[in-house]
Amino acid sequence: MTAPPAPALPGGVTLATPDPDAARAFYTDLLGWAYAAPSGPHAGRTGATVAYAGGTPAAGLEPGAAPARWWTVLAAGDVGAVRAAAGRAGARVDGDDVHDPLGGSFRLRAGTDVVAPGPGRPSWYEYMTTAPAAADRFHADALGLRASVPPGAPDDSYALLLADGRPVAGRLAPPPPLAGLLPTGWMVYFAVADPDDVAGRAQALGGRLLVPPRDVPTGRVAALADPAGAVFTVVRPAPTPAA
Repeated sequence: MTAPPAPALPGGVTLATPDPDAARAFYTDLLGWAYAAPSGPHAGRTGATVAYAGGTPAAGLEPGAAPARWWTVLAAGDVGAVRAAAGRAGARVDGDDVHDPLGGSFRLRAGTDVVAPGPGRPSWYEYMTTAPAAADRFHADALGLRASVPPGAPDDSYALLLADGRPVAGRLAPPPPLAGLLPTGWMVYFAVADPDDVAGRAQALGGRLLVPPRDVPTGRVAALADPAGAVFTVVRPAPTPAA
């Protein structure tokens, strides 16, 4: 039996959208992003730009076919090993794009650097699925991420995905009302101060409210779709318990 690769860590997101100009305007108004051309070893694809929140890189944007989608980018020290492991686990691998056997997709990036969480930037990632056991097997075999149900949880509908014992993402089996609204695969959570305000402004800007603001163990959240259909969540993270 082949050992799983070293963990691949959720390290950022890229928006592929048919109208990058409209997307830039939407997210500038919603999250306060500014933009610049990409540079360095991860310069991205043709036509890509980098979004900044508070002067710190927040996301990539690039032209793509409709409907728009947010890609979660996984950082891996050995991309080749992750590609091979994902293929053995049943994924379809197309260069750095990986389409898992459950219907989700992600991108791979060489290296171990990740986007720093903060206002307007990705602060958490979760994998949405109606097949949690199969998702947990895939993430363990392909990405080296082990699922762990939090102590005291009533069931296994939610699990943390651990890399070397450290939580780096979550896995959620949405209840039936939400399962039909949220797409299978990786969901990005952007940190904001007031999810209720952001949800209202997103709709005024042409976006859609998929899940109204509500409190969950990780904070207050709202799930949204931008005008081109890309789904994301905003979150005001819950306060960190005092040591």
